[in-house]
Amino acid sequence: MVQQSDQEVVPDFIFGTLATEQQRVEHLKRQRRGLWHEPRLSPPDPSPGEAIRVEVSLGPEIAADRVSLYYTTDGSTPIGARGQALNGQAVALERVAVEWDTLVWGYRERWEGVIPPQAAGTEVRYIIEAWRSFDGYSVQAGEEGPRVFAFVVDRETTPAWIQDAVIYHLLVDRFAPDPGREFARPADRLGGFYGGTLRGITARLDYLAELGVTCLWLSPIFRSPSHHGYDATDYSQVEPRLGTEEDVLALLEEAHRRGLRVILDFVANHVSAQHPAFQAALADPASREVGWFFFDEWPHRYRTFFQVRDLPQLNTDVAEVRDYLIGHAQRWLAAGFDGFRLDHANGPSHAFWSAFRAATRAVKPDSVMIGEVVEAPALQRTYLGRMDGCLDFLLLEAMRSFFSFGRLSASQFESFLRRHFSFFPADFVLPSFLDNHDMNRFLWTVRGDRRRLRLAALCQFTLPGPPIIYYGTEIGLSQVRDVRYPDGSGHPEEARLPMLWGEAQDRKLLQFYRDLIALRRAGGRVWRDGRTPLVIDDAAGLLAYACGPYAVALNNGPEPATISLAGWTGGRLLLATEDDVSWQSRPASLSLPPYAGACVRQE
Repeated sequence: MVQQSDQEVVPDFIFGTLATEQQRVEHLKRQRRGLWHEPRLSPPDPSPGEAIRVEVSLGPEIAADRVSLYYTTDGSTPIGARGQALNGQAVALERVAVEWDTLVWGYRERWEGVIPPQAAGTEVRYIIEAWRSFDGYSVQAGEEGPRVFAFVVDRETTPAWIQDAVIYHLLVDRFAPDPGREFARPADRLGGFYGGTLRGITARLDYLAELGVTCLWLSPIFRSPSHHGYDATDYSQVEPRLGTEEDVLALLEEAHRRGLRVILDFVANHVSAQHPAFQAALADPASREVGWFFFDEWPHRYRTFFQVRDLPQLNTDVAEVRDYLIGHAQRWLAAGFDGFRLDHANGPSHAFWSAFRAATRAVKPDSVMIGEVVEAPALQRTYLGRMDGCLDFLLLEAMRSFFSFGRLSASQFESFLRRHFSFFPADFVLPSFLDNHDMNRFLWTVRGDRRRLRLAALCQFTLPGPPIIYYGTEIGLSQVRDVRYPDGSGHPEEARLPMLWGEAQDRKLLQFYRDLIALRRAGGRVWRDGRTPLVIDDAAGLLAYACGPYAVALNNGPEPATISLAGWTGGRLLLATEDDVSWQSRPASLSLPPYAGACVRQE
């Protein structure tokens, strides 16, 4: 593959709205200055019969002395003003604390109120108003204007199968062409169509089953003008370049026959500017489709996904939009998909995802929802009860900082892991990954050093969250240019080269991944039951930890090292990232070459 030792590697490109320190500070200031509800509930995922405590904060810009919550339980929109409910019920919140906030140089108040216990299946919809008792001042909660919040009271839990899944993430256009055909060579190297198809995936299912993965994550398959499909024009139809609906059904049948689940990438935040609804909105300012989108000034100024004019943002709080999206999600679940990876999931409201989950679980009770929420963990945690989990971007950042760029010491990395996994409830899944389609491949970040890839993968597969493999990582697929060009522009397509097949694959690396997946699956829930640090050496870059009867030792340094496992007796070496790792059982110690790791099991 590409030799990149002399090429520039930009230290991390994490796709999101809080990518820089300045963005984070401004985000915090916006929250703390005004009326803010995250929305955070207590309990975070209410069950039938439990009272629900709601928390709100008032910053220095809100000159109110009353806070009221108005809620409904019949699916209608709550309406209220100045403490009186006009539709639904009213709850008066009480001020429970006053705090000085140096960041915004002003006082903040914390208010709390309780929504009474509700029966199973109840959708609670609510709005929050801060107002003044002595004049007409009033303001409603919502980051971009008044918003209806919602949650569903139920006993739903995360399906057990996703907890132990090993997920394979692939872009349909870049994975495999029809049997007997080669990838195309488009003139547009980055944005062109390479000819991967659904039939191509079906033909490679034996490869995936032999690799050992248990779940496939497909990029969007709906009609779309792009190679990636995150800009749908029709959610009811399969993009003809990729295949037909019959091809989808055949893929699902063959995958399920091999014990593979299949989840589909679903975009509810935005559509293509070519979508018929958006075209109708542009054609007539009086059309109902205008309400599907956020027009600041019709027809030229409208809200988009990251300022991309071809990706107008949907208003998922409009009933017609919600029904359109949820209806199509239900249809594809009924066709056989096992759940969804939800693109830019922090764009649609929490109320939308509450309704989405209830509706999709009604079609397939063990379907899953995994959100792409590239935000702070406090916000990610608010999706408990609305999704089954979020992609673990914080872990990705920490793993790259430790294994790729040396920005974290062993003790800092271990401390992050301990705090991170204790922050989230056990029922909230955090799928881990080393790279994806929006950032540099991990192999690129370590300048093609496969030792460091294997080392990081060993760590990834022995942590709690279900691991994700981005297609091609297991056979050495990298890229030819950094996703950040010298002019500062971003080109994530650099990390979306076609899959390598045949003799182009690194067979030794492939075998390592097969063995690693086998180790992961053999351990079962032991990886989720907690870790005990055994060795931490910042100077040498050493880290070792125990998970039940397993011990994992990592040498993330440039020199050979010996790690002694105090208190261990007997045992055997299960997996090593390099051939020259040696294991001595009495006394227990591992000799590791540079950038090498191993896993042993105590008998």
